[in-house]
Amino acid sequence: MSDQEYEQAEDAALESLLRPGMRRVLIAGAQRKIAVELINLLLADRRVDKILAVSEGPCPPSLLGQDPNRLIYHQAGLDRRRSVDNLFLFEHFRDAPIDTVVHLAFAGNPKGYDVSRHEYNVNVTRHLLDASLRHGVGKYVFLSSDAVYAVGPRGDYKVGEDAELNLDPESPATVRDIIDAEFLCRAKMDHPACEVMVLRPAGVIGGGVMSGLNLLFESNPPVLPIGFDPMINPTSKERLAQDLRLASMLRGKGLFNVAGPAAGPLSRFLEARGVKPMRVPGPMLRSTNRLQRLVGQTRYHAEYQPKRLFYSLVLDDSRFEAGFRAHASLLAT
Repeated sequence: MSDQEYEQAEDAALESLLRPGMRRVLIAGAQRKIAVELINLLLADRRVDKILAVSEGPCPPSLLGQDPNRLIYHQAGLDRRRSVDNLFLFEHFRDAPIDTVVHLAFAGNPKGYDVSRHEYNVNVTRHLLDASLRHGVGKYVFLSSDAVYAVGPRGDYKVGEDAELNLDPESPATVRDIIDAEFLCRAKMDHPACEVMVLRPAGVIGGGVMSGLNLLFESNPPVLPIGFDPMINPTSKERLAQDLRLASMLRGKGLFNVAGPAAGPLSRFLEARGVKPMRVPGPMLRSTNRLQRLVGQTRYHAEYQPKRLFYSLVLDDSRFEAGFRAHASLLAT
């Protein structure tokens, strides 16, 4: 094989990583900041034909001025099977059906958690995934969380996708819900026609983001335990939106970590944002956090991931880097 033929074969192999045709994307949980960021990215992509953005609340103001022929916003209860099925029968998608589903709808706030939220979290995943398989969707992406990992003093410096999960019966109910939703997705990863992906992002930071790490950063002041400075590699909503776009547009399935480009101690990321934490003895951390919430100084819940301020969690996202980010140039053409 000549050099020219080799280059042509290599280019063809790279092109095969890009899903062919125009994309018609359903985004569940469209009220989230990460959803708005992703929608704007997809609307700027000429390969995206239409987006159906679905949420139980009103349309975010930042999306109101978009082209109504490309962005259709719909309010629906995603925990009801019939409502989910109806999404795939919209007139806008009669001739060219939805081929991609990005599942961002998850009730993760531990405040006021009850059995109805558990049923919502599990049922949304079950109904969306089942409907996607019935209606011939080619790609299903579920956004999970790094909260599923067990954290402790003997953990690895970098955590791969095969690391131990937090299956402790005393773990927060919302964490167990995420794991349950993941298992539903992982059970369908061998489906012959639909590529099912689960992304586990590191803590997400950025204005208005409701992740645990960002709520800690926005506390006044953040409260940390004396003598502990765990290593983290947080991502941003902009980077995570780019990762979700890559997952939606390129071929691939399975379970992947996604994280920020740099790892370092928690204190370094706080200092970079000009935030000075307050240190308290470890046994006083939760009571101090409860007092802060009571007086309106924070929305962070220390009991949600009680070990995260003591022990490191650095995600190894080399598999996603090699399989997706390394081919980001395919979306630039």
